[in-house]
Amino acid sequence: MDKYLNKPARHSQNTERLARSLQPKDVYNWLMTVGYFPESYVLPPCFYVSKHPLYGKYFTPNTGKYKPKIAQLCELHFPKSDLTDRTFSIIDPEIHNDIAFELANNWHQLLDILFHPNKLIYSYSFPIPVDGSNLGSLSKLRSGRMIYEYIEMAENDLVEEAYRYKYLIRTDIKNFYPSVYTHSIAWAFHTKLFIRSGSKRYDDNLLGNRLDKLFQSSNDGCTNGLAIGPAVSDLISEAILSAIDLEVSKTVEQLDILAVRFKDDYRFLCKSKNDCKTVIKSLQKQLKEYNLLLNEEKTGIYELPEGLFREWVSKYHQIRPPKGEKLDFKEFQELYLGTLRIDKENPGTGVIDRFIADIQNKKYKALIPVDTPTLNKSISLLLLLGERKVKTFPKILGVIEAMMIQSNNPKSKDLVEQHLNLLLQDLRKNSEENKYLISWTLYFLKSNNLRVSIRQKFNHPVLESIKSNNNKIFPSCSDFKLYRRISTTRKAGNLSYHLDVFKR
Repeated sequence: MDKYLNKPARHSQNTERLARSLQPKDVYNWLMTVGYFPESYVLPPCFYVSKHPLYGKYFTPNTGKYKPKIAQLCELHFPKSDLTDRTFSIIDPEIHNDIAFELANNWHQLLDILFHPNKLIYSYSFPIPVDGSNLGSLSKLRSGRMIYEYIEMAENDLVEEAYRYKYLIRTDIKNFYPSVYTHSIAWAFHTKLFIRSGSKRYDDNLLGNRLDKLFQSSNDGCTNGLAIGPAVSDLISEAILSAIDLEVSKTVEQLDILAVRFKDDYRFLCKSKNDCKTVIKSLQKQLKEYNLLLNEEKTGIYELPEGLFREWVSKYHQIRPPKGEKLDFKEFQELYLGTLRIDKENPGTGVIDRFIADIQNKKYKALIPVDTPTLNKSISLLLLLGERKVKTFPKILGVIEAMMIQSNNPKSKDLVEQHLNLLLQDLRKNSEENKYLISWTLYFLKSNNLRVSIRQKFNHPVLESIKSNNNKIFPSCSDFKLYRRISTTRKAGNLSYHLDVFKR
């Protein structure tokens, strides 16, 4: 079977063509700037890289034995669900610099792993935003591009090929980033058999071993876990998963299966249930080789066309208002309640994000009432939504900011200030668990020149940076500027603009 006949294979071939056209210097500069901090919804936009070393600078001493400095990750937690947290991390910029340089300087060696000609599981999560209309250039997009491609893959590319198959497998890896064994980085680059032969595991001339030590050193010497957030972690995870995919591809080719992946999320189109079981066992076996486990709770076999489409999308489409149309309060309330119902029936989906996008237009203006009589109720409902899905809280603040500006009424500004200071006081009672919400609330108040009721200092560098409006993250690393004044950030755009991952 010619693997380039199907759409996922053509997508992979095109991504490789664009990736190989990039210059290492450009890759390095992107990793050091756009790719340094986690995605836009994690940290307020005042965290911004405006200074970093020129391509070629290396901080790990060249003294014979390769020994990077030991540092700790700067971490920020927020609730993923009622029982679990998600932890995003910022890597010490000097260690991050050396990782970025190694990846950029060995760019084609990395691409050989990511796009191995025998690999038949096609990834839709290439972390570097290549520009399809401008060969050799980088796009400004990051997560937005990947989300778009995932939707395109799940609902377009696979649908086009589904008529040839009967079953769909959906699965992912359990607790992937925290479970990655750093020594497996070297296995991915050089194979496990090679690294474990003789004294190869101690050979610092091997790229995989140097990257292993750098990631260990960035995390206080720990050999388990990749930092969630930095794009260098995404590139390393793609290398590890590509090495696993290469082995599973032997089963995929033998059984004529169509397989795709977005990060650690797999989809397999199969012709029989027996083929489904065989490929799942193959994936389980290869994951174990890398000390990883399949997430059994999220593994399902579906008879096509079941499983191809996201159920919540069609449900939301039935209640969604015409795009760009203004809503009165009653219409807003009904859309709000309908969104909550869908979210309850389909937890963990993007329905709340879609709702927030639909109550703003492309110019980031609110499409819901901003008059004083209803503003209080609207803000209350929106903040309740932020408690339900914490990840959406920054976008909700973006809508509230737009409403406050559009109302052009001092009473509206006072009302928002009052609401958010009351929220801040409540959050401060348990600041250890509420760092994420506090960081965004502080940024919102300060960026809109509103009163901040809290005077105490915070013991976390992210919160104290915003509170003092001065960088407290890795302040001793003088070759880097990782923070810009809130007034400068505000002049660059409002909150919704900064959060828009699809803006050019």
